Amino acid sequence: MQRPRPSSTLAAAVVLAATLPSLTRPPHIDDANFLVLARGARLDLWRPHAIDINWQGTTERAFDVLSNPPGIGWWLAPVVDAPDIVRHLWMWPWLLLACWGAATLGRRFGAPAWAAILLLCANPAALLAATAWTPDLPLYACALAGLGGLWTSRRAGFAVLVGLAACFRYSGVALIPLVGLAPALRGDWKRAVQWTSLAALPTLGLLLHDLHAYGEWHVAAMSRFQSVSGGARDVLRKLIAAVCMYGGVLVLPVLAEGRRAAVGGALGGVLGGLGAAISGLDVLSAVWTVACGVAGGAALGTAARLDSHDDKLLAAWLFGGLAFLLQLRFTAARYWLPFAAPGVLAVLGRASDARRWTAVGLTTALALALSVDDMGLAKAQEELAILVDGQTKTAQQRAFSGHWGWQHHLEARGWTAVEEDQPLAVGTLWAVSAVSWPQDPTAGCFEERARFSADSRPWLPRTHTYSVAANLHAHMLSARPPREVYAPFGFGTDPHDRVAIFEVVACDGQSASVPDVEIDP
Repeated sequence: MQRPRPSSTLAAAVVLAATLPSLTRPPHIDDANFLVLARGARLDLWRPHAIDINWQGTTERAFDVLSNPPGIGWWLAPVVDAPDIVRHLWMWPWLLLACWGAATLGRRFGAPAWAAILLLCANPAALLAATAWTPDLPLYACALAGLGGLWTSRRAGFAVLVGLAACFRYSGVALIPLVGLAPALRGDWKRAVQWTSLAALPTLGLLLHDLHAYGEWHVAAMSRFQSVSGGARDVLRKLIAAVCMYGGVLVLPVLAEGRRAAVGGALGGVLGGLGAAISGLDVLSAVWTVACGVAGGAALGTAARLDSHDDKLLAAWLFGGLAFLLQLRFTAARYWLPFAAPGVLAVLGRASDARRWTAVGLTTALALALSVDDMGLAKAQEELAILVDGQTKTAQQRAFSGHWGWQHHLEARGWTAVEEDQPLAVGTLWAVSAVSWPQDPTAGCFEERARFSADSRPWLPRTHTYSVAANLHAHMLSARPPREVYAPFGFGTDPHDRVAIFEVVACDGQSASVPDVEIDP
């Protein structure tokens, strides 16, 4: 008997249902800086990047440190001070638009709409983006819906929707040449020029806005900001991380097939092994990194087909995106979102029902598990901030180091972020988070007053762990020096975070230093 197939409407409902456990998730990771950008939009709608932020250890203009256009700030401005659940629901229209785009693209490339929706919108990177306040979900929705609508209906207005992605993340600019490629492959150069020109309109509008609002282009400033990791070793590490994150977080190897997958998997395994060697990973972390490299390489290899116009279109989308990712300052799994869909679409139409169901089941299960862990990390930093604040109510001066949700919750309670190399006055209480990239004050004399940790759930796949080195959000972990990683998730037993409170005291002959808070693997 043939298995009943869910409709695209039911698949979209499943995607929405998968976000329900996270509707009360507090801000964490990069949510914090985009909420600041949204407050900048509330203060001055035309100049949201004029607000100040301490995001790299030094207070500076958001224009100089937040490397994203103002779209998400404008979108969140009406609800920036609303309860968490309201802000999460505010992102649902983008998730529904992404589901529609996924269904449209699935049908365009011969795949069931329900499978395309679940694999493209309920994979770990997409689900975590859907439960965050970052630009990734709007970017993804504009890409999927814009390209899906354009390539199926050929209505030129969808080209503008594709271009709108660049108002949320500048990676949307990399989609503009793709818009004209489909008609160009058919020899329709007139339509190719028309669509590409329309897709470029939002970016042109953004450039004119920036000139009027700030007197310079934000994208140019951020190009300089992103170019600090362009050395050969940096690019190699970003390539390895991109391959590992692609395979490790999307579970595409279930759909991998043929000689291309075998060759790609072998190359990915070599890259994973090379990354483990150059970064000095322990044995377990090295084995896991190689496995993720094999998975990513197999998935990329399967999509490397050039037999038809559609194959060329999807390969240009996928590998053009990979080339773009190597230009960024660091690698994160969510940065794959506007470029990951072609890897699914290239094989989903040819896959058997059994493999489709297996891919959907594994992908959704992993996404839900990582979502639970993501909630755990977010709640841990909120609870630690509340605990630390409650321990220090009578202190005259309270400063902290670290970012993410830790920063968000302490600033909301009146704490002050430390400036890099800032001298702290005697009597100041200084709280520091181990995992949130803490900035150091000037060396001094400190006495520890308290220490707390937030344990993780055992055996749950982790989005951020030192034990089996992995990080969904970047190819590094905070440490001295930073710990280099490649896998997007792992199975760790280390705490979500560890914080300590120190009091600055007079040295009285002691040698000055800066205390550290380490995470024990």
